[in-house]
Amino acid sequence: MKHSKLITMFSVTLLGTCLAIFSPCTIAKAEKSNGFEYTYDTETNEATIIGYDGASSTVKIPDKLNGYTVTVIGEKAFYNKMISSVSIPNTVKAIKDEAFCADLFLQELSVPSSVKEIGTDAFALCKSMTHAEIKGAAKIDNYSFYGCTGLTDVSFSSDVSYIGIGAFYNCTSLENVTIPEGVTKVDQAAFYGCSSLTSLTVLGPTELDWCSFGECPALAEIQLSDDSSTYRRNGYSAFYNCPSLYKVNGVQALQYQTDSNGIQYPVINPAIEPAIRNHFCRSMNVGFVNDYCTELCDYIVETETDDWMCDALKARQLHDWIIRHCELEDGKDGESNSDAENQIASSVFLSYAINTRGQGVGESVCAGYSRAYTMLLATAGVESYCIHNGSRAWNLVKIGNKYYHTDVLSDDYGNSGIRYSSFLKSTLRSGTEIKQLSLNEHPLLNIYQNDISGQIKECNESYLDNNNDGILDYDFDLDGVNIQYDFLNDLNAYQGMLQFAFGTGSNTEQINNRMSEVLAYLHAAHKDYWTYINESGPSDQSVHSGTKATFKVTLFGDDLKYQWQYYNTNTGKWTNVSPSNVSTSATLCLTAATDMNNRKFRCIVKNKNGQSINSNVVILKVV
Repeated sequence: MKHSKLITMFSVTLLGTCLAIFSPCTIAKAEKSNGFEYTYDTETNEATIIGYDGASSTVKIPDKLNGYTVTVIGEKAFYNKMISSVSIPNTVKAIKDEAFCADLFLQELSVPSSVKEIGTDAFALCKSMTHAEIKGAAKIDNYSFYGCTGLTDVSFSSDVSYIGIGAFYNCTSLENVTIPEGVTKVDQAAFYGCSSLTSLTVLGPTELDWCSFGECPALAEIQLSDDSSTYRRNGYSAFYNCPSLYKVNGVQALQYQTDSNGIQYPVINPAIEPAIRNHFCRSMNVGFVNDYCTELCDYIVETETDDWMCDALKARQLHDWIIRHCELEDGKDGESNSDAENQIASSVFLSYAINTRGQGVGESVCAGYSRAYTMLLATAGVESYCIHNGSRAWNLVKIGNKYYHTDVLSDDYGNSGIRYSSFLKSTLRSGTEIKQLSLNEHPLLNIYQNDISGQIKECNESYLDNNNDGILDYDFDLDGVNIQYDFLNDLNAYQGMLQFAFGTGSNTEQINNRMSEVLAYLHAAHKDYWTYINESGPSDQSVHSGTKATFKVTLFGDDLKYQWQYYNTNTGKWTNVSPSNVSTSATLCLTAATDMNNRKFRCIVKNKNGQSINSNVVILKVV
């Protein structure tokens, strides 16, 4: 067995020094007894088995050889010997590297409590081994059971404190694992590739290193103590690529709630928030995390955008959602900007889920912002890519047939609000080598897979937004078309409604500065500008006599006042419904009577300058 091992010059020098201090007379030459080859120490009266050439495949290791107590099974002592069973005495303290490696017939193993260490590759590639009971062994070293593909179960004693790198790597038949309370660390890839593993229990304050349970596609449920954790600053999460994992600490990790509009949205079960904080904030391809992020993106796009919006407006709305619900990593609780969990999209969505910085507010860094923004835009059908210059990540977004740079984090001004100085620009960081990020952490990041390396430097114009409000300048009907190509609609929108709504004293730039407010009105109504205007007046009503009839005007604006009138057929004139000249209510509610049948109504709307416009005329039918 060969694995990468680093030995520094210091350690080599020290090793030579240590060997020199032993008296050569204390270690005898190798001797044999009953098929066992061994060395011994005359001072300690201890023996180390270094080989075996016995005829029997059933091996019982003696506790003594010629009066010397057997305390060590040495390196490669039973390497590839094809033994079917082995009995290890309680005198053995250590099983050294590759001691039983590649013993293809060894079926069951019981390691006595006296053993304090199982060495590197000690039982690697024992493919016939089905059961392993480890009663001792404070340290299970690297790759010690690597490739034991027949191993279905393994039990650990409370003495175990460390499980090394790749210790059970590719044990493809292993089904259930319980990590004892005394284990302080499960190292990198310890159970990587255990494709039949379905359940895991971690009882104590154990640190799980990256990919320690990676590539376990059948892992469906785990039990994690609240004081266990995943090593924060290195590589992927402990549960990398576990697509079947949905149950954590006895509950379904993913739940659902319904908002005030009756729309369902995903939430992370609050009962497992400690597990999320400790283990899953940098998850890649974990079942419940993937589904949560996907379904949350669906919900955000559904509630923040509308079909009538152009791609630029959708990009603006989703840009704003991230800024409202995420803040820059604050470096508290032992965290740092370089933590791996901040480099992926789920850092935004999961930290938002568990209220890392307050109710509905998460935290991340530029890489997390960029990836989350790409996922939201992909959900909305807007093409986006993550790009970087080695120290900063942002987005290249396609609007129409052109690409624009957007840095969401740069537009997050905290308590000062949202800005658009880095939204849909021709360039953000000149003079730097900008590259496209290759992403594989979530399916939404790979919907658009074009090579845009040639497009990064070809962005030769910014989206027309000179006042940085996130809306195309002078595009008053909000269709994203430049005024010079869309002059009639924009001019009609300006003259017909917006100037009336905000007052005739409002100049073009002042009105343009309020486009975000207009957009909020339209989004609340889920209508584009012209549909909203055309449907803002009252509509005909048909009600029974003695029941209520309701007419409503839905124009938006500043300090609008309303006067409802009906057409008096006796006088041939319009008459105020109420005694006062002007009503402050946009809604008229009255009780219908038989003599009101076919009565006509209208509403006069006055703006803050006293100018008025009339609504369409509607008819009340009394049946």
